[in-house]
Amino acid sequence: MQHILALVALVPAVLAQTYYGCYTEIPARALTGSSLIDYENMTIAVCEAHCTGLDFDIWGVEYGGECYCGNALAQGSFPAFVTDCAMPCPGDAATVCGGPNRLSLYGASEEAPVVTPQPHDPVSETQYAGCWSEVEGGARALAGTSAFSLSAMTVPACGDYCLNSGFLWFGLEYGAECYCGEELSVNSTSVAEADCDMPCSGDAATTCGGSNRLSVYQWV
Repeated sequence: MQHILALVALVPAVLAQTYYGCYTEIPARALTGSSLIDYENMTIAVCEAHCTGLDFDIWGVEYGGECYCGNALAQGSFPAFVTDCAMPCPGDAATVCGGPNRLSLYGASEEAPVVTPQPHDPVSETQYAGCWSEVEGGARALAGTSAFSLSAMTVPACGDYCLNSGFLWFGLEYGAECYCGEELSVNSTSVAEADCDMPCSGDAATTCGGSNRLSVYQWV
């Protein structure tokens, strides 16, 4: 019996948490309550213990070794593509601790936290604007923000990502790339539709641009 009790004592406690998904970071921080940085030993459990010990209900791990706490998400943080969170936790390489400007988000409640997207004009649908070229010299035709997904990119997913970021123009490129902007660059030119012929990584029945070519849409 003593051996059995000793074995049970070695089993770690089940974490009282819900995984909400991969969320975007914002310049002023999505979770502003407290932070803990440890690029050598960070795990999800370490972050949970730090945050719940300070009575915070939500915690997220970012860039492998960064832990942030709060009771609500700041405006502008919202669900991102799950593959954006792909950096292993240094203290437990079998688990993921966010990514660059991305939080693997957890909390004590079964319900995901309320998100408040960046403000934008009232819109209801997307309108296709054609196939357009990228800009020469390293600039972007849509220069607002971007997202990538090798397995889940679709036109609606890109549209939602850009709208939540506060941008009404969006374009899909090279099958898995999503770009957002306030307007299309004047240095981008309209090109033949045949140039935008790469299937979307998350929906092979639709096209998501091509090499240096954008399938461009606008929220209206």
